[in-house]
Amino acid sequence: MRNGGDSPAVEYIHIVATSDVHSPVYLPLFVASLNRLSIGRRPDLILLAGDIVNKSSVGALRPVLAALKKLGPAPIIAVFGNEEYFEDEDKYLRMYPEIKWLNDETTSLVVRGVKVCIVGTRGVLERPTPWQQRNVPNIRAIYRERAAKLAELIRECRRSCDVVVLLTHYAPTYATVKGEPPNVYPYLGYRLVEKLDPRSRPHIAIHGHAHNAKVLRAVVSGVEVYNVSLPARRGVAYIRFTVKERL
Repeated sequence: MRNGGDSPAVEYIHIVATSDVHSPVYLPLFVASLNRLSIGRRPDLILLAGDIVNKSSVGALRPVLAALKKLGPAPIIAVFGNEEYFEDEDKYLRMYPEIKWLNDETTSLVVRGVKVCIVGTRGVLERPTPWQQRNVPNIRAIYRERAAKLAELIRECRRSCDVVVLLTHYAPTYATVKGEPPNVYPYLGYRLVEKLDPRSRPHIAIHGHAHNAKVLRAVVSGVEVYNVSLPARRGVAYIRFTVKERL
């Protein structure tokens, strides 16, 4: 146990997570779902799994952030989706410094005595989209290298943290995209969780991107995986993640 005691500091980590708000498209649904959210306590973490705005409308993130702040002073951690364009990444960093943005990198924080490490990335696609193949040089190599880097980042986090969260936009398994047409699975994600060895697996994985999925939670190779796409869930996700037996 890494938090220095004989018993865990907490039994649960309370997470509010969402993706694919595509603000302003689904902003009314997002705000309404937050207003309905009743979790009995303020969340410990707020995680945003990409595509928070539509067509990289950077200013459209402001009302999303304003609504989230009503939940209390929880840390907000986000990854970029395909709708947060590569060329605008610096704008998001500059305009929204209250959000911790992760781009193939990690951050760690202590949540009520539990050290949590979050590995954040857009993610990997098994098959690049036609647009990516036309416009992103060496995209297949980029995805191969990213998958290898994510495995190493997760291994490093597992050595130093109690709980490791993988936060991606693209799905890290096909298990939580079911409901979408099977022929588009390779364009929605990559079976990363299944390919990771036990030392490189996170404890929990959170993703978006699959709007039409019907399976929104699955346990894959011992990893709890959640699809938090707002259109798929018709609301934000509240996750009470059990940490007791993991410490």
